[in-house]
Amino acid sequence: MAVSVSKDAAGPSLPSKRRHPARWVLGAVSLAIVAFAVAAASAHPSSPNAVAPSPLVGKTAPALSGRLLSGGSYRLDPTGEYMLVNFFASWCTPCRAETSAFERFLAEAPAHPWGSSVHIVGVTVNDRTTSAQAFVKQLKVTWPVVFDGSGVVGLNWGVSNPPQTFLVAPDGKVVTRIVGQVTAPGLVALMNLAWSTYG
Repeated sequence: MAVSVSKDAAGPSLPSKRRHPARWVLGAVSLAIVAFAVAAASAHPSSPNAVAPSPLVGKTAPALSGRLLSGGSYRLDPTGEYMLVNFFASWCTPCRAETSAFERFLAEAPAHPWGSSVHIVGVTVNDRTTSAQAFVKQLKVTWPVVFDGSGVVGLNWGVSNPPQTFLVAPDGKVVTRIVGQVTAPGLVALMNLAWSTYG
């Protein structure tokens, strides 16, 4: 997700007037992120689907990599796609309830213009491997699930208590955070808003 930008050190610096367009672009992007957060909060002002502030909003998503419960490894790379990053635990009752909401959301996604551009990744927090595996098997979770045994991923994302869900835009920026249980209609509305804002 990191983008490296090279600069010719030998070249002359641009006059201040020529740098203004870049500032306008950055300002417009910042305003779009703020407007999205406000609109999302207005659309879903109460739990479930409660949009909450986060210092990550508007910034590049933190690193997310680790061992998958199904075997192998995972590394978050949302370039060109929307990612819903869901932090959960097997002992969390709302997490159990919202799993079916994610499944319904995925089933409804193909009917929308963003349907092929959104994916889900789960991250277990404060959990045991065997309990998390049993949870995933019992509820027939179809998306990749990373086991955060060390707690580093949760710490980087500022998550201690699940469930929490982050929406990451195709450019790798975090656009919003949902604290608490999600619903399928709420996720569809969130993606409709994201699509109309970011495309």
